[in-house]
Formats: sequence, C-alpha cells, structure tokens
Amino acid sequence: MKKIFTLLAVSLSIGAFAQEFSGKATYQTKKVLKMKNPKPEHETPEFKERLKAMNKSMEKTHFLEFTKDESVYTEEEKLPTEFKDANGNTASISMRASWTKIYKNLKENYSLMDMDDYIVKDTLHNSGWELSTESKQIGNYTVYKATRTIKPKKADNNFLSMVDKEPEDRVYTAWYTSEIPIPNGPEKFGGLPGLILELHTPGMVYLCSEIVLNPKKPIVIKIPKGKVISQEENDKMQESRRQSRTTPNRVIINRGE
Repeated sequence: MKKIFTLLAVSLSIGAFAQEFSGKATYQTKKVLKMKNPKPEHETPEFKERLKAMNKSMEKTHFLEFTKDESVYTEEEKLPTEFKDANGNTASISMRASWTKIYKNLKENYSLMDMDDYIVKDTLHNSGWELSTESKQIGNYTVYKATRTIKPKKADNNFLSMVDKEPEDRVYTAWYTSEIPIPNGPEKFGGLPGLILELHTPGMVYLCSEIVLNPKKPIVIKIPKGKVISQEENDKMQESRRQSRTTPNRVIINRGE
C-alpha cells in the first residue's frame, strides 16, 4: 500500500520497518556564498548580481531512492539562472554537481559516483559521528542531533574559494530520525541510527521535504555501469582540471566529501 508522508504527517513506528521496504526521500538544498575577505571589486553591482545568481542557481531539489541495503541519489534538472553582466547584457550561470547520480551499497560499504563518462568508487566514510541527546521536531518527526568534524582539503583556486573559503575544520551537523531506522541520507552521508532529515555542511543545507514509503511502483535501484576509477585517482584528475580552468562561468561543484 502506498504511504506518502510530508513532514507534517504522522510518524511511523520502528515496527513498521520489520520487513523489507523501499522508499523515496525528497531533499531541498541551499548554499549561500558570502565574501570572507571582500575587495573593492567585490562591491560592484555587477559582482553582487553574479553572486546572487550563483546562490539562486544552487537552490536544488534532490531525490534519494532507497531500499534497506541500497540507494541512488539524483539531482533534478534546473534551467540556468540569468543575470546582467558588466555590459548590461543578459548572461546565465548553471551550478551543478559534477556527478549525475550517487549509488550507495550500505551492506558492502561502498559508493559509486556516476560522472557521466566514468565512475568513481569509494568507501562509505560514515564513522566519526558524535551522537547527542539534543532533539527537536521536524514536522511530526522527532530528530536527534549528530556532529562530525573533518579536516579540510587544500582550498581550490577558483571563484568559489575566493568568495567562500572553508574554515580550518569542516563541521557537519545532521538531524536524523530513528522512526525511519535506515543509516542513509543525502549524497554520500549516512551511518546514523536513522534517516537524515536535515543536514548542515559548510555553507550547504539539506532539508527533507517529503518521504514516500513502499510506493505502488517498486523502487528499482540500478547500479551505474562504466569505467571505474578510485576516489584517489579522481581527486588527482579534478585537481588538474581546476588548475587549468580559466572560465569562471564554468563552475562545477562536487558537494560530496
């Protein structure tokens, strides 16, 4: 039987998950870029207009389709955001993830990030969460707080690093519900005693807006196919591309770890 839950719906008990189940969670994401060390050229109306367009273009909708042991995470397609350039002409900017989908196998503890022309395989890094007794309500769900701190990688030498430098430590705050007891969440995040309904990463917020459990149309998780490389190999390739990138408008964001 199909069960649709907005976050104002009645929460499910853990007992409802005693048998195999599947579902789909919808997440709304938002990132706000701010100037950390503003320069005179960053105060121009043209620069502010472009920064505003970048923020708007990063308001996305994502979908997590899951079973007990597997999931796939995708991003809804969005039209480019238009803005006025320094000459008053209409320009556009499109901010998107560098991947098209993220497959996770919770049982075997690995992920596959589909990059269109190749696939990146990595271990699920779900350890390091510090659980708290602090709780709050998201709709009718009781969620609990968990935090995780990660040492940052070297800042990218591109437009995003100029306007939004990462702090010395990256602090992640998740709010999960044990009423949906699967260790999953947006992108490559998970490893908690329940589904993550809200997640705060450096500059990015993910908020679950709807959950559909046991839909009439079965959830079918397809494993990405193609050439597979390691996360380390991908890191080296992405760094090489960043060093050679010269066009600021061609910004590709990888919001995973």
